[in-house]
Amino acid sequence: MGRRLIVGDIHSCYGKLISALEKASFDPECDILYSVGDIADRGDEPIKTIEFLMDLRDFRPVLGNHDGWLETYLATGKVDLTWISHNGGDVTIAAVEKMGKEWKERVKKWLYRFPIIRVEEDAIIVHGGIPSDYTEKELENIASRSRPHPLVKSFNYDDLLDFSETEDDDSEYLEEFIWDRDYLYNAMYASGVKSAFIRMRRKVKPIETKRTIWIGHTPFSDCRPIIDKRYHLAAIDTGSWFGKVTVVDMGSLEYWQA
Repeated sequence: MGRRLIVGDIHSCYGKLISALEKASFDPECDILYSVGDIADRGDEPIKTIEFLMDLRDFRPVLGNHDGWLETYLATGKVDLTWISHNGGDVTIAAVEKMGKEWKERVKKWLYRFPIIRVEEDAIIVHGGIPSDYTEKELENIASRSRPHPLVKSFNYDDLLDFSETEDDDSEYLEEFIWDRDYLYNAMYASGVKSAFIRMRRKVKPIETKRTIWIGHTPFSDCRPIIDKRYHLAAIDTGSWFGKVTVVDMGSLEYWQA
C-alpha cells in the first residue's frame, strides 16, 4: 500500500506542483494525493494543473473558494466579480474558454464531486477551517451529506452569519467551511502569535479529536506550514503563486516544497 500525501493550495502553479511531488517521490500508481482545495487561478497554467489532477488514479480533494467560483462559472456562465477583480479568475476564464464544450463539461462534473469536508480515520480535511464549536459527530454527518451544485456564489466573508448545521434545507452554512479563518487564527493566538487576535472575528475552541485537521486557504509569507497540536491543526497553504507549493506526508508530517 502506498502513502497518503496532501498538497496545499496549488493555484495553477503546475511546475511547482510537479516539482514538489517529484521531491516527495510521489508514485501515482500506489500513492493517494489529497488536496485542501484551490486548484486554479492566480498561476498561469490552470489547464495543465486541472488535467494532471483529473487524470490521477486516486485524487481526493475538498472544495476551495476558487474551485467553487470555477464550478459556478462552468455550471451557470456567471462570473463572480470578486473572483476576476483580484483573485486570478480572469486568467482561468481566458484559458478555459479556449477549451471545447466536452472538456468544460468534464471539468464541471469533476468539480461536482469535490466535497466540502472529508472526515477519515485520522484526518479531517477542509479548505478554510472549522467555523464553530462542532463535534466530530456533527462533522461526520456533514461530510456524509451531498452538497448543492454549484455551491459558491457571490459571497462576502465580512457578511458571514452563524448558520445552524441542523437546518437541512439551508446549505449556506456549508460555505463557512470554505471561507473560515477563525480556527487558524485562534490556534495561532493560543500558540503565542498575538497579532492573530486582531484578525479573529470570533473565538473558537479546539475540537475534541485525535484526528489531524488539514486546512489551506490562508497563505503564510514565510512559506512554512503551521502545525498546532492543541488545535490538532495542520495549515499547509504556503502561497504557491508567490511562495511555494507544499506536499506533506499525512502519516509522518514530513514535507517537501517547490
